[in-house]
Amino acid sequence: MSSSRPSRASRSLRKRPPAKLADDLDYDLETLLNEHEKSGVDYRAKRDAKKQKTGQSEEDEKYADAFKGYDIPFDALPALCIERIFAMLDSPQDLYNLAFSSKFLTSLVTPEAVIRSAVFNNLRKRDKGNRKIMTNVMGYISNRSIHVPSAHRMLRLLNAKSCERGDRCWGKNLNTGKAMALNRNSCNRPFGLALCDKCVKFGTTKVPYSHFSRFQRGVAFHQWNLLMNPSRDPKSGEVNGPLIEVLELQQIENTYANNDDKKSALEGIVQKALTNDGKYCPMHYEEKALAYHEMYENAEKEADEHVACALEKDQQKYRERREERIAKRMTRIRSIYASLEEILDDCPLKDVALDCRWLESDERCVKFSCHVVEQKLGNIISAPASASERSINNAAESIKQIFNTLHEKNFFAFSYIENSGNRFRRGIYEYCANETTPLEIMQSSMAGDVHFMQALEEDKPVRALIRAINRMRGALPRIFALSVMRNNPDAPEAENDENRVDDFRKLAEVVWNKKAPNHYGSEVMSFNTIKETFNTSVEEFRVMKKNVKDYLRDDQTRRFLQRDNAIQGRDNFSRQDALDQAFVPKTHTVW
Repeated sequence: MSSSRPSRASRSLRKRPPAKLADDLDYDLETLLNEHEKSGVDYRAKRDAKKQKTGQSEEDEKYADAFKGYDIPFDALPALCIERIFAMLDSPQDLYNLAFSSKFLTSLVTPEAVIRSAVFNNLRKRDKGNRKIMTNVMGYISNRSIHVPSAHRMLRLLNAKSCERGDRCWGKNLNTGKAMALNRNSCNRPFGLALCDKCVKFGTTKVPYSHFSRFQRGVAFHQWNLLMNPSRDPKSGEVNGPLIEVLELQQIENTYANNDDKKSALEGIVQKALTNDGKYCPMHYEEKALAYHEMYENAEKEADEHVACALEKDQQKYRERREERIAKRMTRIRSIYASLEEILDDCPLKDVALDCRWLESDERCVKFSCHVVEQKLGNIISAPASASERSINNAAESIKQIFNTLHEKNFFAFSYIENSGNRFRRGIYEYCANETTPLEIMQSSMAGDVHFMQALEEDKPVRALIRAINRMRGALPRIFALSVMRNNPDAPEAENDENRVDDFRKLAEVVWNKKAPNHYGSEVMSFNTIKETFNTSVEEFRVMKKNVKDYLRDDQTRRFLQRDNAIQGRDNFSRQDALDQAFVPKTHTVW
């Protein structure tokens, strides 16, 4: 069975032995297995030596076998070294399993190691798990309301699975003899004890919210109005949990009427409890509690700094990945934009169609000004890497067709509405020719849609223009103002004051906004609605204009303007400002 190449044991044992060995009466299977095992050991030794040699420098190879076979037991390490190792553990469960594996390791557990293991166990979840349990216990210690637990007891509190009252547990199972399990979702240790829900419900005393001791230092409360007596360990005789009994608090409540007397009596009982049942005298108790609190604060600060540093690193990595992703998208989108420029090269309205704003720090990378272009290229821009040349060409041809139609119909010359006898259409022409641009019109969400292009093809450019203007904010009120208030060069200079024309136009815009139904809504005003709104607004504006003129011509108004004293309580509000309010009345009041 010898072979020049060693083979695996499992594969060789599955093979049937040769016939000459099978027929040999002296065939020994144990000898065969030993030979095969030896060849396997040699093979694995060569393989491990090859792996170890790979990637090593000459200096590493020199000292590779220096410490071979030199093993140190964990409990043989120096005590300071073991304490440092304990302080690096971020799991109370691991610390518990390791510490209680021998008496020597148990003696090296320090409160700082326990506190750090709880705080660093779930760094980014302050209100869950072991960190929340430690916060709850440290709250009682900071209030000096419980006996300061030892490092071993704190470790057991963190890893507690069942109620620590044992035979006195209210939820004990008599068949199994086990105490009730703790609620997994709860991170509280009421009164510094590991209590089940039944013991909290039936083993505590509820006091009224007016009880003097609810906010007193030295009194351990749970859920604001639950008190409990101290717990004594039947085996060790150690007293844990609250410092004083509920009976003593109630006796203080019944005996004294003054709060200062109650506080003095409470302090005396706390001192007595520490002297009789505590592990530390009152002075040492304060020092121990303060030391625990400092350890906890330092661990919390270090944990928060660690989390902040980790978050900063994550954010930095995210920013780098995002910048890299944006750079790749920008490169692809610029190539798409170059293709669009090439296809629209012979389009007269190319500048309007391809007007855009490059977003260097945004994943969209580009924002086209024309709504129809943005809509046509939406899918391509959202996923430029997967955009095919065919889809880009189709979108570009569709955009080119729309703008070629606009040019062929001479849409932006507005000659089809220039000499109209209708006041509203004259206002539209004045607005489009003097106060807006083709680019602003094409920014409308209705410009270039199906109904817009259908109206152009049917030689109804006015209908298409009104449809586009319908979606331009402030366009219809301004058109109405231009329609009803026009500059008259033949009128006297006093009546044709430019400022007054502008003021009356502001008043006209207010009237339109008052009469227009749902002018800020999502629905588009129909042509009939625009016509009805225009007629009613004209009548309303005529009345408002007459009233304002009569008010300004009144003698009392002129005398009001000539007074020098300011309006009472309005230092920065002139009398001219008061008169100007007539042109911009509040729309929510009754005129």
